[in-house]
Amino acid sequence: MYGSYRGRSRPRGRTAAGLSGSGARAACTAAALCAALLLSGCSGDDGDADGSPVVGQRPKAKDPYWVNPDGTAARQVAAYEKVGDQEKADLIRKIAEQPAGEWIGPDDPEGEARRVTEAAAKADRYALLVLYNIPHRDCGQFSKGGAADAGAYRAWVDGVAKGIGDRRATVVLEPDALLHLVDGCTPQEHHDERYDLLKGAIERLKKQPATQIYVDAGNAGWQSPETWCNPPGRALGEPPTTETGDEKVDAYLWIKRPGESDGDCKGGPKAGAWWPEYALGLARATT
Repeated sequence: MYGSYRGRSRPRGRTAAGLSGSGARAACTAAALCAALLLSGCSGDDGDADGSPVVGQRPKAKDPYWVNPDGTAARQVAAYEKVGDQEKADLIRKIAEQPAGEWIGPDDPEGEARRVTEAAAKADRYALLVLYNIPHRDCGQFSKGGAADAGAYRAWVDGVAKGIGDRRATVVLEPDALLHLVDGCTPQEHHDERYDLLKGAIERLKKQPATQIYVDAGNAGWQSPETWCNPPGRALGEPPTTETGDEKVDAYLWIKRPGESDGDCKGGPKAGAWWPEYALGLARATT
């Protein structure tokens, strides 16, 4: 069973997803590589003058997922407040106060997964992790890259699993990996390997006792960059919640944090980089 997008900020622009099913469950998610912090006017300060975070956790009954108090949007809120720009701080707070996926990088998967899941556990929340390192990722487009080969990918997934341990985590597995098998983007010679790697990743992650896995189902209709790559005139859409009103849909989530670029199109920075001007536009368009 598939999740459904609802109230998204952009089609392939990668913010909200409905999650449904059980075990190795499918989800309509979206993706772009989470990367550098490009915070306009940002300093090293991550909170208020007294050192406290600028954002806290959402009510657990409504949304049990962890809000990162040191995320890109939270840092931007702190930066705007430091220079006295409360109007912009309040706008970005609409993003910073919501949970979003934490994208595990290629270099230290075990350490990153442990850091996020330990922080989430300390706050009595679920960690939301996004794994995006499949070989031949994004077939040479804005988020190209991924593990060097099948062996490297399996080792990387094993590191993520070890980092999660027995802590509660929801894993969104490889956004667009299946989509690019059916839309002709990924060459045919890589198809069998990719299916095998996804199957193996599911089997490895399922060994973690408190981990839920959702396999990205993609959307074969998201082909034009005019539709998904930093499109203008979008809003934030529905905030993350587990109160979906549909027993087949577990949650509506922001898999990628709104305000992170889809790629260097329409004046945006590289894929995954924080783009404060775009984030402000999304927030201003949200009622």
